[in-house]
Amino acid sequence: MRYAALLALCAVFPASSGDSTTPVPEPPGFWSGPINSDVPATIAGGKVVHAAEVAKLIDQAHAFVIDVSNLPKRPEGMAADAPWLPLPQEAIPGSAWIPDVGAASISEQLDEFFRAQLHAGTNGDLDHPVVIYCHERCWLSWNAAKRAIGYGFRNVHWFPDGIEGWRAAGFRTETANPRLPSEHP
Repeated sequence: MRYAALLALCAVFPASSGDSTTPVPEPPGFWSGPINSDVPATIAGGKVVHAAEVAKLIDQAHAFVIDVSNLPKRPEGMAADAPWLPLPQEAIPGSAWIPDVGAASISEQLDEFFRAQLHAGTNGDLDHPVVIYCHERCWLSWNAAKRAIGYGFRNVHWFPDGIEGWRAAGFRTETANPRLPSEHP
């Protein structure tokens, strides 16, 4: 009897990513807590996918793949005249790197830019597959996928394993350059 009750609970509360055994519920809005923490195992209105499924979506459905990792920040305390070269952004081949769109709150300009990038990458087809990712245990991709679903895209795939999961599955990466609105700092 207890085993059946436990199985019923597991069906209602799927396991979250990460090492935690406590499931993470989807928040009603965008996540504004710690960005690098356990994430839900689901996304309402979208589908959770893993590396092999992402590869298949790219190869067979020509999915529009978006990396929403933030831009690297100059280390605090670094001398203003010290040279700083951030590491190259490694991404799933063919990804559009659109930073900052996974924040809980984004400017109207960035919101319009993200919407325009989605429409351009899908040729305006709201049913075209879209894959959104960043890093493992990172809420940026969940927020960005939720945002895309809110724009009316009906075939949004969230890849919570991120670039680390892509590499761990043995897939290659390529260096990406950010796509930014013209007035981005």
